Amino acid sequence: MTLKIGVVKPDYGVTGGFEYLLARLASAIEADGHEITPVSIPGKQRPRPIWGQADAPSRWFDHPDYFNYLAMVHDTRRLELDAFDLVMSTQPPGYLAPHDRILGLFYHQARIFYELAEPYVNAGYVDPTIHAAAVANVRAIDDRHRGGVQRWLAGSNECARRLTDAWNIAEPIDVLDAPPLTDPPDEVPPWSGHGPVVCVGRQEWPKRAELVVGAAHIHQHETTVIGDGGRLQALRDLDRRLTAGELDASTDDLGELAAPSGSDRSGIRGRLVASLPRRSTGHARSPVTIAGQVGDAARNQAYADASVVIAPAYREDYGLTALEAMVWGKPVVVCRDGGGLVETVESTGAGIVVEPNAAAIAAGVQSILHDPAFAAELRDRAISVRSTHTWERAGKQLLDAVMRSC
Repeated sequence: MTLKIGVVKPDYGVTGGFEYLLARLASAIEADGHEITPVSIPGKQRPRPIWGQADAPSRWFDHPDYFNYLAMVHDTRRLELDAFDLVMSTQPPGYLAPHDRILGLFYHQARIFYELAEPYVNAGYVDPTIHAAAVANVRAIDDRHRGGVQRWLAGSNECARRLTDAWNIAEPIDVLDAPPLTDPPDEVPPWSGHGPVVCVGRQEWPKRAELVVGAAHIHQHETTVIGDGGRLQALRDLDRRLTAGELDASTDDLGELAAPSGSDRSGIRGRLVASLPRRSTGHARSPVTIAGQVGDAARNQAYADASVVIAPAYREDYGLTALEAMVWGKPVVVCRDGGGLVETVESTGAGIVVEPNAAAIAAGVQSILHDPAFAAELRDRAISVRSTHTWERAGKQLLDAVMRSC
């Protein structure tokens, strides 16, 4: 049976990890003989009357993210999808599409109205009263119109929990085990502690590269941060201030979500954060190189050269950065509130989990750099993902979910 499948996705004008993932998954569906048609809506909207709110243009900048979401919902609900046997939704609000047979490829809701609602306010992005009203309205709209989803395919167990926590959905939910997007090296070299500490990711909230920069000013090992984004200049300013001694990386709050969340140091194999220097006096030279955006070859070379990879993001959908590092045989440090990143590290045993602050990350890095036998053990566990996370497996999981949705 050949299915006509429409894939609904907001177009944000960028091609990142999710877009590459979606393209690879779509190719698996097409290889099975089905027809795939992309259906896009604008992801970046302009002020206009929407969703019954004629005054939206004049109020838009009171909460741009809220009105942008309403505009996307407005466009999604007006899509003509009757020609498709099945609709696959991707990013929100695609799961609100007007079709009675939807497979929800799910990583998150519009996060600032769900699990990131409180951190978003605490970070100072919006007035608390305005955001509370926006949260209530978004959740009401989502509840009213997501009934067409017949099955959910979550990007991780972390993502599956979001369905349960927010919407009390327990089944049917399948989990997709997507592989890393980078091509693995032909041969993984032995671990070496001479390479830099590396962090790869978008410089946006809440990816928290600030914690990596702060940790580098504590452990003083050469550190490279790769990735572009809206917080890139702020990251460089932070590095400058730490180098000048204006901030203390071991005590100052370096990012909106960087506050310590407890005293459990068990993930650092007994090396307590208290054993690290507790005072930053400034240094003539920063240990940090903030590379910004680089090409695939340079990124892969960074993974190849790294001694440790840090993935500090808050409640990440999926452990993609960790998996990328692992196929290169690199030990990974993630934060305890890292969501899918923690899931990936704990399922593979190829890294350590620390508290979400610069001092704990620094201690985690040192626990690997100072223990070559431990690092080699993590390296051996890391390379196992090359056989457990494959495109063949992910494609089969997706095709199974497609057929169960029909």
